[in-house]
Amino acid sequence: MLGKGSMGKVVFVGIMEDGAEVAVKRMLNQLFDHTAQNELEILSRIDASKSPFIVSYRTVLKDATFLYLVVDLCEETLKEHVCTQSLEYLQDHGPRMIKEILNGIEFLHSQGILHRDLKPSNVLVDLEGHMRLADFGISRILNEEETTVRTGAKGTRDWMPAEVIEVVDKEEKGRFKKKSDVQVAGMIAFFISTKGEHPFGPVLERMANISKGNPVNLHMLRDLQVRKFISWLISHNIDDRPYAHEALAYPFMVHVEKSLAKISRKFYV
Repeated sequence: MLGKGSMGKVVFVGIMEDGAEVAVKRMLNQLFDHTAQNELEILSRIDASKSPFIVSYRTVLKDATFLYLVVDLCEETLKEHVCTQSLEYLQDHGPRMIKEILNGIEFLHSQGILHRDLKPSNVLVDLEGHMRLADFGISRILNEEETTVRTGAKGTRDWMPAEVIEVVDKEEKGRFKKKSDVQVAGMIAFFISTKGEHPFGPVLERMANISKGNPVNLHMLRDLQVRKFISWLISHNIDDRPYAHEALAYPFMVHVEKSLAKISRKFYV
């Protein structure tokens, strides 16, 4: 067993008939709720063979009691990975890790999918140390020519974009766009670069600071290029943030291109 979630969900290591190890998310049939059904739909739409930075969906199985969602097995979550690495390691490998996350987001967005629940525990680290986006329970699909999803304040506390926090205590729907995912990616980039810190300060003040656009911890980033890049991603005004593909074209990201060339080539050639 790898871990337990809410509503009786349990994740196990499984072995396929060909000997490949996989992760198996087991859910009670009677508790197979909208979130789980949505994740299954999203995963079935994603051709993860076209991106190395998305958890690959293998199959879904069912018996009289449980439903089993089978996906790639990864080593640990990004949250766990950051906690066990040195600051020096993270500063050396951080740009590559951040770029892989942005590549995963750019791929989802190119498929018209908004993740909507990015956070360090929803980014997995595979057996080779590469980042893979996971957990699509509240992801949404943009219809053709749509740019915005009108939605309630769903997501995870401390890892919500400003425009979602705006409606947390209101009986109305907020606007979620591709750039909403990007703001949270910027928070995760800061988390990586500082070995577990958050750009918007301590827990008790974090949601208010995100809402106000007050990144009180930016001074922790001593590298001015990194600070400028992450500041751009977490911009309070959604129109001031880049799309994922624009962030990937930033000089801070371009210089790690060669380190990703080998892994990308086998997916895109």
